[in-house]
Amino acid sequence: MTFHIQTLLIHWGVMVLALWLTSSILKGMAFSSIFTLLVSALLLCVANIVMRPVLEFIPHGLSPLVLGIVLLIVNALLIMFIASLLKGFKLSGVMAPLLACLIIAVIGMLLELVLPGSNPSLFHIQQLVNFK
Repeated sequence: MTFHIQTLLIHWGVMVLALWLTSSILKGMAFSSIFTLLVSALLLCVANIVMRPVLEFIPHGLSPLVLGIVLLIVNALLIMFIASLLKGFKLSGVMAPLLACLIIAVIGMLLELVLPGSNPSLFHIQQLVNFK
């Protein structure tokens, strides 16, 4: 798997914007500083880079609904873990990380759709369209 620095920077920028918008929308999620927001986005990007090859081992016969729920829970736990590592990343309650995952996914997908040369989210749209 080749990974270019430009791709990482695009994904990081998308994640920064998605986290910022999510914290503006969701009252249960807050960042104390821009630095905490930037570090949180970087950690989430790195975690996604590491997790993507692992998630490819999940059987493709698994129902998209079950897979989606599992990925939602894994991402919520990841956000909770990163929030526990960083002092300035505050989450309140259990629903905040779950809602944050949904909002971040939608915002990230929309942002990546409009960015030139960035189409990883098209895979997810194709999966939804091919839902059987």
